[in-house]
Amino acid sequence: MFIINSIAPIFLLIALGKILRKTSFLPEAFFKGLNRLVFWFALPALLINSVSQATLELDTISRIVGLLTTATLLTMALAWISGRPLSLSAPQTGAFIQGAFRGNAAFISLPVIVYSMGRQEPGTEALATVVLAPVVILFNILGVIVLTRFSSDRKNHRISALSVGMEMLRNPLILACILGIVMNVMDFHLPRFIATTFEALGRTSLPLVLMSIGATLEIERLRGAASPSLVASLIKVVAAPLFGVLLSGLFQTSHTELMIAVFFLASPAAAMSYIMAEEMGNDGPLAGRIVTLSTLFSAVTIPLIMAIGL
Repeated sequence: MFIINSIAPIFLLIALGKILRKTSFLPEAFFKGLNRLVFWFALPALLINSVSQATLELDTISRIVGLLTTATLLTMALAWISGRPLSLSAPQTGAFIQGAFRGNAAFISLPVIVYSMGRQEPGTEALATVVLAPVVILFNILGVIVLTRFSSDRKNHRISALSVGMEMLRNPLILACILGIVMNVMDFHLPRFIATTFEALGRTSLPLVLMSIGATLEIERLRGAASPSLVASLIKVVAAPLFGVLLSGLFQTSHTELMIAVFFLASPAAAMSYIMAEEMGNDGPLAGRIVTLSTLFSAVTIPLIMAIGL
């Protein structure tokens, strides 16, 4: 019953977003605006508020990030090996590999951790938000590298440390985490009226983003979906978290640390992977199918992980 009570609100909010969009109760433009509101204001407010007040335990953070990084690199390698027998073109290969490792850390993993672990283990939400920054940075760097390597227009998408760094500095989630860490280290506290505003705005972020995911979930993209979508989706929601479990002994993670890492690894492919694939000359439609299919699969795999691990 605990698992149902923890996970059901997540997928019910996703379903509500889909219903509201499908029935035209709310227009598409509303959800586009909602995405921007959450991405630029609500979620950064949550991150600043949580991270600035968290107890930073560097050993704990380093273990989780080390486990996440190693498992993600192994997932990338598995995707590259698995894609070769499928005879994919270069643009398809880029979308395939990115979809297999790039998870929806901020918009799926964080709500799962908060709703499933937050009440049971105080401090988990703050720890997960601190870990989110390096996870987002990792996914962005690896995503740019992969998509540039397999782009159909490689001449116009040359990778450089400066371009990747500038892209990171434009990400409000990364900036919010960095600001929160700086405030935490300097023991700087926001005026009460600002802190309360951030807290109220932050509370709206997770339910709003789940509804937005539902509204933008395009089941229609699965028509004619071939084996690459299926293989990449299974790697993302099954193999990636399995790597996390198998590697946990190497990093000597506690149960809480392991579950945070596994939930980050088990999240479905990020919607950003579709946008980046389109922008960087890779197979956008394939990336979109992987996002949709892996999200549907995660409705089964995430509760299973909770049942096994909690």
